[in-house]
Amino acid sequence: MKRITLFFIALFACLFVGVQSTSAAASKKAAPKTPEFVTSGDGGTYYYVKFLRNEKVMSVSSDNCIRLYAGSGESSQQWRLVGTQNNFQFQNKDGQYIVVSSQSLGATSTGAANPNPLRPSTSEQPGGFKLQVAPNTDNGTGWEIVANSKSGYNVVNLWGDPGDGNSIGFWKTNDQNNVVVFVKPDTDLGAADYKTVGSMTFKPENKLTLWYTEPATTAKLYSGGQGYSNWMEYALPIGDGQFGACLFGGVYRDEIQFNEKTLWSGTPARSSQGGKGYGKYENFGSIYAKDLSGEFGLTTDKAASNYVRLLDLTTATGKTMFKSAAGVEYTREYIASNPARVVVAHYTASKGGKLSFRFTMAAGSITADPTYADGEGTFSGKLETISYNARMKVVPVGGTMTTDDEGIEVIGADEIMVVLGGGTDFDAYESTYAKNTSALAQTISDCVAAAAAKSWTDLYAEHVADYQSFFNRCEFDLAGTKNDMATNRLIDSYNSGRGADALMLEQLYFAYGRYLEISSSRGVDSPSNLQGIWNNINGVAWNSDIHSNINVQMNYWPAEPTNLSEMHLPFLNYIWAMAEKQPQWKQWAKLQGQDRGWTCFTENNIFGGVSAFKNNYVIANAWYATHLWQHYRYTLDREYLKRVFPAMLSASQFWMDRLKLASDGTYECPNEWSPEHGPESENGVAHAQQLVYDLFSNTLAAIDVLGDDAEVSATDLATLKDRFSKLDKGLATETYTGYFGSAIPTGTKILREWKYSSYTRGENGHRHMSHLMCLYPFSQIEPGTELFDAAVNSMKLRGDGATGWSMGWKMNLWARALDGDHARTILNNALAHSNGGAGVFYNLFDSHAPFQIDGNFGACAGIAEMIMQSNSGLIRILPALPTAWTEGHMHGMKAVGDVTVSIDWKNGEATRVTLTNNQGQTMRVHYKNLAKAKVYVDNELKEVAVEDNVATLTGANGSVVVLDFDGSFTPTGIGAVKTDVACDGYMYNVSGQRVNDTYKGIVIKNGKKMLKK
Repeated sequence: MKRITLFFIALFACLFVGVQSTSAAASKKAAPKTPEFVTSGDGGTYYYVKFLRNEKVMSVSSDNCIRLYAGSGESSQQWRLVGTQNNFQFQNKDGQYIVVSSQSLGATSTGAANPNPLRPSTSEQPGGFKLQVAPNTDNGTGWEIVANSKSGYNVVNLWGDPGDGNSIGFWKTNDQNNVVVFVKPDTDLGAADYKTVGSMTFKPENKLTLWYTEPATTAKLYSGGQGYSNWMEYALPIGDGQFGACLFGGVYRDEIQFNEKTLWSGTPARSSQGGKGYGKYENFGSIYAKDLSGEFGLTTDKAASNYVRLLDLTTATGKTMFKSAAGVEYTREYIASNPARVVVAHYTASKGGKLSFRFTMAAGSITADPTYADGEGTFSGKLETISYNARMKVVPVGGTMTTDDEGIEVIGADEIMVVLGGGTDFDAYESTYAKNTSALAQTISDCVAAAAAKSWTDLYAEHVADYQSFFNRCEFDLAGTKNDMATNRLIDSYNSGRGADALMLEQLYFAYGRYLEISSSRGVDSPSNLQGIWNNINGVAWNSDIHSNINVQMNYWPAEPTNLSEMHLPFLNYIWAMAEKQPQWKQWAKLQGQDRGWTCFTENNIFGGVSAFKNNYVIANAWYATHLWQHYRYTLDREYLKRVFPAMLSASQFWMDRLKLASDGTYECPNEWSPEHGPESENGVAHAQQLVYDLFSNTLAAIDVLGDDAEVSATDLATLKDRFSKLDKGLATETYTGYFGSAIPTGTKILREWKYSSYTRGENGHRHMSHLMCLYPFSQIEPGTELFDAAVNSMKLRGDGATGWSMGWKMNLWARALDGDHARTILNNALAHSNGGAGVFYNLFDSHAPFQIDGNFGACAGIAEMIMQSNSGLIRILPALPTAWTEGHMHGMKAVGDVTVSIDWKNGEATRVTLTNNQGQTMRVHYKNLAKAKVYVDNELKEVAVEDNVATLTGANGSVVVLDFDGSFTPTGIGAVKTDVACDGYMYNVSGQRVNDTYKGIVIKNGKKMLKK
């Protein structure tokens, strides 16, 4: 993924995304409502002129400026438009006009000096103003105000970083700070939200909770790259794996912004970068619940007090809570239910009859006008390839509900449930990528109706049971941690040496990565994109696409080791479908001169379409194929391997035919690129060579597993073995000459990135570590070797500075280098508040900048790698435990060979390791103190040989091995359960603890041992 400075982000957006996407969005979006113009005299409609960027309105300030503040109903904030759309004056209820001033305002902490601020005046503005539809729709559709007397930079603009009290200056068109709407003071708050007062005593019910004491609507904005907003910094994501939403927690207007993974514009074509035909991941839309209770306002006496909003990772539940001045407690809960395939919002109050709302819905970056009838709202439409439909249903208990053309109003209810469904007719296996289009509306309607027919209690219980069957498999806990600090404060204090608070954030970040994996990768056979499934940006960076040179792969790094194999399947099935069932990837192989096999390029949409960016990066097929093999290694699912093996073989055929025999007698990948720097095209690049080595090795291993079921011709098998035996492995060293400074000593051996070019052809400190595939995600070099040392030196030379996702990669690399403290140093960097750079936003979204979800997944995998590694076939216990993690446990990890691994440690040393051998494999285990452990196999003490800190352990399917280092294990689990509770009907784990139906692993029921998957 490309690293772009803030300046270049703007340039990139203009040249590649803004020109195409914004113009497309402008042509698709319905125009904003035109305000009333009066020609002369008194009367007419007075409006708040509200800037969408910060939800503030034009106000006359005490320093004789026009500034942006929350609407309070003051006459000086209410403006009418006198004249015509092309030539009008602003006049407020006090009779003041707005003029362009030449009296500048000095620079402030939020922005540079403003040379031409708007000011109030008793005289009209010479030449007047005109309104034009704003081309930028990042924050919604609206208008731009143009000063007719100015040229060049002549569009009225919110000056500086959005906040409270911004002055107003001028900028060029198509900036998100330009966009205004005209709203009536009696129907719109004129502010982002009511006044809220945060709780001072809140403690979350479950420790793994993100929580805040201010709505996302009013929290302070910083900086964060293209599309940065309250959404990117503060909104909290929920998802069922395919359909999801982001929660803002507004009291006045509760926005639930939603997305669906397959809502893509574009076609299966090859397009210019960001150009016509490629498309982008679209913002589906939002539903809004506008408070009509009259209980809250902008003043302290009407503030919403004890305010908290949260995301509970243990139950996958969003929640907002606050209290009125009258003491009524309000609670709003939100889930994205995979069993029900809907998003549900649930509104309650501690006193009956206190819930009054107007519910509306609006399309996002797509064209659709909602219609309302009988307590439901819906909109639909068609993009180039797919059609879409969204529907909400309001279900009140008590009160009255009315529906009109503008929305659904509920007055005086005791409880309200809102059910939201949405989807498209996308089908990954149809040649047109669409199926059952005519049935789409009915499908969504039936889904919403089925959910709405259930109670909240039933929907919630079903949702939690489903979610926890995955989330509860793996648990990471560090001793002494407690979650008693709001998450934004926890981030701010993180790198200040706060001990247990810092550990709490690290523990939370690991759980968040697994939460996001479950929430973004279930359902349709399509992978999570650069933002998972969440996007509210109309001109989203890199189209929020499927980037194949690190990013989509990183999205799935935690899936297998953190025991979420099922979440890997949408990506794996996508690879298989595109490689074997659809024509596009075969077409791209032919475009690169190959008659056999398949490939894709760097930038991809969900229809097999590609951009023209770096089309010589064809090695993505080999990287994708490694994921197909890794899933087999962790699950040992032979039927799965038999199904996907043709995609592995055809990728191998692509490279068997493409490789070139070099003068040194080795086979090289021709004309490759080491993402994303150095020579544009060169043979034998280490990145490609290491990938093809892994591809060939995995394909041969799969043939050994499948035997005749592999259906490989004798000719192909012979060629594969020949190419593999003569392949340049991409593992060579060169000597550092001091060109990039003193990060490592001159004369040090480093790993070569290019076979024929020196390291000096690359960029100092580049974010990509493409020549270190051999270390992670692969295991092609071993500790204690010259190549391993050279790889570590290369990492030192590249440095610790990085973008968000790059830090995720470096964390894993340092863990594989067996340096836990260095890996945690990278984690420290990754968890700093981004504020325009790398790190995290306050909602813990990873920042490139802007938001990219791959960094979340990379860090999650990196934390797991510090605790346990198994990719080489050797299960390493605590291989890179950071010094700061003195005591803790990680239970329920998964090792290669379908082995479930739980590790407890204290004072930096393992105290107990439990290995559940789910399929009776031979397990090789490494730990520095292994010889000191008592080894129990199914509760029987065994003598086990240990050599060089490695033991080989065997057992039957479901056999449980306990390595007891501190003498605390009592072998009474299974035996006690068999004897003492032989027929009570409950299930117990191997330690004799009672468990429920969601438990995965070895259980005892009625005296019989069984494996629950």
